[in-house]
Amino acid sequence: MPVSMPDMRVFEWLGNDRKGVPYYLHPLNLVWSDAGVEHDMELYRQVADQLAGDPTYWGEIIRDAAWRHSLAGCTCLLASRRHEFFDELCYRFRAGSFVAPQIAVTLGLLHGSTARPFFESVLDEPTLRGHPKQAVSAHRVLLRLGAQPAHDISVEAWRDLEHDDAMIADEVVAAHWDFWSSRV
Repeated sequence: MPVSMPDMRVFEWLGNDRKGVPYYLHPLNLVWSDAGVEHDMELYRQVADQLAGDPTYWGEIIRDAAWRHSLAGCTCLLASRRHEFFDELCYRFRAGSFVAPQIAVTLGLLHGSTARPFFESVLDEPTLRGHPKQAVSAHRVLLRLGAQPAHDISVEAWRDLEHDDAMIADEVVAAHWDFWSSRV
């Protein structure tokens, strides 16, 4: 079921850093503001507290097709260590997203025991297994959860732009898992 575009409140709450860079962009590549990672994490925890007052809105931004909304919702979950919105995370991952690797890491770290069968089911679906970002992300998070996936997903299996997507997913999952696993 399609979800309408959520409002922009979360971006207003996050604001911009001193250089004018929107805070929602910092977690994309784990490049933090000049104020430092702990400052930025505290900002995300404060926004998570605001979102907790409107869980419907939080769910909407995670489910939204716009990657900026989904990333902000995931980062607030991770920074605040809240183990919520499993269904919304699964929906957005399955539907596809530019930030599928970050969503996969969020699922794996906050919902490990339930994320495992979810990712196994994703890899069992030939259609989803054919999408490099989703397949590589699901596979790499399963490995980090200690699973031995039934399907071997190799970055080299894809060509051209799909290869680039697979390679990026592999690198992003590794970087985000390393960063967030020590914080949740």
